[in-house]
Amino acid sequence: MVIEEQVFWKDGFEGKAEGGIFFRSFELNKFLRGVEEDRGEVVALRFDGNNVEVIVANKSEEINALLEE
Repeated sequence: MVIEEQVFWKDGFEGKAEGGIFFRSFELNKFLRGVEEDRGEVVALRFDGNNVEVIVANKSEEINALLEE
């Protein structure tokens, strides 16, 4: 499932905020779809400076559940 219309708040932020600054993310959406096809469900994004880490669900839990059935 690709993430759509979600807001990711900075940890610990408590205050007023305003929007209105937009960035076209055609390439990001395409990239995230590819990640989900290859690696699984995207469950989080971690921002570190200019880098974004894509975090996917751990499939080992799904595999273990299937093996237990």
